[in-house]
Amino acid sequence: MTRSFPLTVLPLAALLLLSGCAAIDTSGAVRVDESPSTINAADLAVAAEGVVADQGFTVDIDCGTEDVPFEVGTSLECDAFDAVSETSGAYTVTISSIDGTDYVLDVAGSEAVPTPQPGSALEPADAFAGLTADALSNSLGETPVVDCGTADIEIFTGQEVRCGYTTSNATGFVISTVTSFDGSFYEISVAEE
Repeated sequence: MTRSFPLTVLPLAALLLLSGCAAIDTSGAVRVDESPSTINAADLAVAAEGVVADQGFTVDIDCGTEDVPFEVGTSLECDAFDAVSETSGAYTVTISSIDGTDYVLDVAGSEAVPTPQPGSALEPADAFAGLTADALSNSLGETPVVDCGTADIEIFTGQEVRCGYTTSNATGFVISTVTSFDGSFYEISVAEE
């Protein structure tokens, strides 16, 4: 899922009020006429919360407060927290395109990871991504490059992980769901968003 965002400078008070919101009030914002060379990671986190909210998930995303390069390919590893379920997860937030001061973000990774379940195990994100890529290869006609973030993924029946994929002619997002787990072996189902 990608969503285009205009780059604006928000007053600090407005930014504090907007944390966790998908809609951004720019009524007091100053439009930047030229593309800046950097953007604050906290601004990217607010925009990423909006992307995730569009998918039906409400989480607070923390990418830090450092200024990062405002260029295509800038990628941040961010923490996420869902206050309602008291769960946490991780996202990879990447600037995928820039048009003047507008930009598009790709957000990939696990949504909230529940409190460790009895009989669960951790799987490296790249191994989980490989299994997701294998599951997608038949429907896509080629094996895609899949990104499920970098944090280890807790494996238990019912676990859902949002992953991004890229093929030679397409990009998109899928939800990989652990359908069975016997303590050492698991299976997943994959559905496009």
